[in-house]
Amino acid sequence: MVYYLWWRATQTLNPEAIVFSWVLWAAEAFGVLNFILFSWMTWNIAPTRPYRPPKPGLTVDIFIPTYNEDLEILEATLSGCRLITYPHTTYVLDDGRRPAVQELARRMGCEYITRPNNQHAKAGNINYALAQTKGEFIVVLDADMIPKPHFLERTLGYFEDEKLAFVQLPQEFYNTDSIQHDQRSTVWHEQSLFFRVIQPGKNYSNSAFWCGSPSVLRRKALEDVGGVATETITEDIHTSVRLHSRGWSSYFVREPLAFGIAPQTVQAYLLQRLRWAQGTMQLYRSKESPLWIRGLSLRQRVSYFASFLAYVESLQKFAFILIPIWIMLFNVLPMQVEMKTFFLHWVPYFALNVLANQINGRGVFRYFKSEIFSFLRMVVFLQSYLVLIFRKPLKFKVTPKSVDSSVAAQERRAVRTHQAIIALILISMVICLIQIYLTRSFPFPTLALFFVLFWSFYNAMVILFGVLEVWKRQHHRKHYRFQVNFPALLQSCTFNQPIQARLTNLSLSGARLVCRSAIPSECSDFSLNFRTDRYAQISVPIRKIVYQRRLLNGRFEVGLWFGEVEGETRRQLFEVLFVDLPHVEYICDSVPVWRRLLNELADFTDTSFYPLRRNRRGAQ
Repeated sequence: MVYYLWWRATQTLNPEAIVFSWVLWAAEAFGVLNFILFSWMTWNIAPTRPYRPPKPGLTVDIFIPTYNEDLEILEATLSGCRLITYPHTTYVLDDGRRPAVQELARRMGCEYITRPNNQHAKAGNINYALAQTKGEFIVVLDADMIPKPHFLERTLGYFEDEKLAFVQLPQEFYNTDSIQHDQRSTVWHEQSLFFRVIQPGKNYSNSAFWCGSPSVLRRKALEDVGGVATETITEDIHTSVRLHSRGWSSYFVREPLAFGIAPQTVQAYLLQRLRWAQGTMQLYRSKESPLWIRGLSLRQRVSYFASFLAYVESLQKFAFILIPIWIMLFNVLPMQVEMKTFFLHWVPYFALNVLANQINGRGVFRYFKSEIFSFLRMVVFLQSYLVLIFRKPLKFKVTPKSVDSSVAAQERRAVRTHQAIIALILISMVICLIQIYLTRSFPFPTLALFFVLFWSFYNAMVILFGVLEVWKRQHHRKHYRFQVNFPALLQSCTFNQPIQARLTNLSLSGARLVCRSAIPSECSDFSLNFRTDRYAQISVPIRKIVYQRRLLNGRFEVGLWFGEVEGETRRQLFEVLFVDLPHVEYICDSVPVWRRLLNELADFTDTSFYPLRRNRRGAQ
């Protein structure tokens, strides 16, 4: 790859368009630099510390900051906290100052903390709670991040190292129909590479950084740096820099111990990524930038710099969009080389890039999916660069965790810029072809022309795939439906014989059954009884049978709408849905490289046709 860049710089630049030539070279060089840093960070992702069970008697406070999240979302998280087996105290930190949240905390056996103002948003909320509590260790969970019962058993033991400031865990999500999940294989989502490969690799340079939630922090370490950083809207990475610069260490545990809600819509996804990008720009232009703050090692600086480049990638993508447009509109090539010679150098360079990323990506790297998301977030990342130029105060905006009836219109507005880019690419292609038709000649070699047209078409196609993914998503359900396989009985007061069934999906408000026989029309007053691994029987009242249809195998599929679920049944349902069911298995390194490459080809073809098919996952 380095040889390719050297060859490009010394043998191919067009002296008649030297600036244009260097722009393309710089975009390619950025990709090589990114690859080198990625390979360095992910060379080894094996654990660097042995697991140790925690000693008894440690004092732990669980902080759940909340502002405007739905009560049901918060109740699910508190249900998970209540089942954590290691002794602890759970605190609800309510910046919304809502009486309903205070009552929920009381009902769930949690402490309730509020403050007179919302200064410094989430960071200020945590700092205020630090002053009101005394636990040696602080667990930080977002309002939607539901812990597993063994959460503390799997994390507290690492703190036998007195210099360990925090343990960060991967962010995994139970709503696998979100915009950032692959609907063909929901084990993968847009952050998989970061949490399953990159963060574990950062352990070797002591640069794994705090991502807010889910995590465990040592109170003494936080107090040593004055609490959570409040100067930027990405308080987590900013606090990490302070801790590392003061000699504290960090550790990332590659084990899914909590599950939250991924941004459901592209609007929520882009809002979250904009906040992350703007906060990062704030940090890197501040006096505490990891590029020059005192106390960091060279390896830590390089690691932080590599993470910063993730936001600079949008400049590269934007250049790769504009360069072929410029070529077609102004008939200027950024290279002066025979195309056959170019392909002899470029094809091995590109193939080696994909192969090496597959190896380092441990089966998690997905080239075409990554391309789609890179183009989707490109616009907001470009917007974040204004923070580097203007010192404008930024307001922390909470990522929406639910949708409303206006979601369809909001989604279409969120991708208008992407549609405009597609239109610009297509218009430039049409203008180029019209010029060729009118002049009956090619402005540059035929092979170069076809390459530029293909390049532009590829850009338009990838952006279009992202737009189609957004358009085809369905968001008509309030509650996520978990895929299950539970034995069930449908009972009615007016029908003595219960109907045997299999429960195939389940939510707080409804379910889908497959029954052996049809439900008689005269039946009424239904209840659904089913068995899970945790409970021998859960009985839920049925408000309405939404539909009933006969399947090809002779059985009947039935859609149910639940009645009001309260008391013990509600508690059981929350624990089964949000604590027991979320699960993911990491398969890093278990897939041979040749199969990964074949999967990339299958991914490309499937991605080409999938957005044209109706998305039914999570909507049934």
